Amino acid sequence: MGLDVGTCTVMTFRIRGFKNLRQDERGATLVEFAIVAMPLIIMMMAMLGLGFRQYISIQLAGAIDQSARQVTVGTTTTVATIKASITSQIRAILPGATVNVVPSSYDAFSKVGKPEPITTDTAPIGVYNKGDCFEDENGNGVWDADSGLNGTGGSDDIVYYTATVTYPEIVPMRKLLGWSATETVTATAMMKNQPYASQADPAVICS
Repeated sequence: MGLDVGTCTVMTFRIRGFKNLRQDERGATLVEFAIVAMPLIIMMMAMLGLGFRQYISIQLAGAIDQSARQVTVGTTTTVATIKASITSQIRAILPGATVNVVPSSYDAFSKVGKPEPITTDTAPIGVYNKGDCFEDENGNGVWDADSGLNGTGGSDDIVYYTATVTYPEIVPMRKLLGWSATETVTATAMMKNQPYASQADPAVICS
């Protein structure tokens, strides 16, 4: 059975149409952009979030340094005053931020973050146990793994400040990943108070 002329013409047209469609590149740029757009947007949002976090970190470091210096010269001595000073500077940038400041004082730089010294060490050697004697650096009557005393200390003391800022993220990256939608930035500073009085020697306690 042969094909008539009309049928052949239609088949030829369809073959040419499919061939032309396969070679047609119009709109390819739009498709390619749609493929790369989402990763590009996510990358830009991540960079914006990291950049803002770094900016807050720098501002917090400056605020804690400025407030700590006020303590060293005796113009402010309370934790509440320091926290208020740092909070006011950070909230000028982030009105909804939560600021927490924890100062700990030591009588020497070498004792920052260190345990209270054991003066008489019984077995097991090198660790504090019942029967040992120790210098009660913070005056609380018990041996501590960190000899720091809460607060801004006294004359000639070393004060170690830790400030933490928590704020809602400005771009929803963490929320998109199912994490907490808040960012936390921490800064530290260490200052020595002016020697406006003599330091008291720590008592030696034997358990």
